[in-house]
Amino acid sequence: MTSNEEQENSDRRQQIIEAALRVFSTKGFHKATNKDIAQEAGGISPGLIYWYFKDKEDLFFSIIRERATVFALADHPERLMDLPPREGLALVGRTYLSIFHVPGNVAIFRILIGEATRFPQIGEMFFRVAGQRFLGLISQYLQHHIDLGNLRPHDTSIAARSFLGMFIVNVLAREILRQPEALATTDEQIIATNIDIFVTGLGPRAGQP
Repeated sequence: MTSNEEQENSDRRQQIIEAALRVFSTKGFHKATNKDIAQEAGGISPGLIYWYFKDKEDLFFSIIRERATVFALADHPERLMDLPPREGLALVGRTYLSIFHVPGNVAIFRILIGEATRFPQIGEMFFRVAGQRFLGLISQYLQHHIDLGNLRPHDTSIAARSFLGMFIVNVLAREILRQPEALATTDEQIIATNIDIFVTGLGPRAGQP
């Protein structure tokens, strides 16, 4: 394959991804068809989609994989592990919140919320593709700092879900519900408050090892 052909393939794949995001945003995941996506992508053949993606699910999660900056952090945990708790958790929170500044990612979040309640398999697939890795990274980081004595012993799986949950609630309020007070809140305010609550709660207590 020549460099021109490789570029054409890459451009076509991106064209399909962008078309799929628009269709999923308006019709939802389950109501969207490959025919709809092909038409939105400039009238290409629906069968061409299968050249680039195994099925509609693969296409949807390819969108997520390409847009989720959390994967870069999960792929290189060494960037995180040696940071002290406040700095490391700030990096996690900042990385998560940065997702929603990428055009189109709020639309993906809306799709996940809407579809997961009616079709639980969507939520299960998302957890396998993205959620499990990110929560696993947070849990690993917390255990590392328990071992170092920087945090009290605790259930790191529950703590990881709780930590990420504080950010998800703020994203829901700001990006989905559009609450005025949430819209006036910056990422750094969310990060600082959540980390203060979290680290103060799990920090070593006086008189305890």
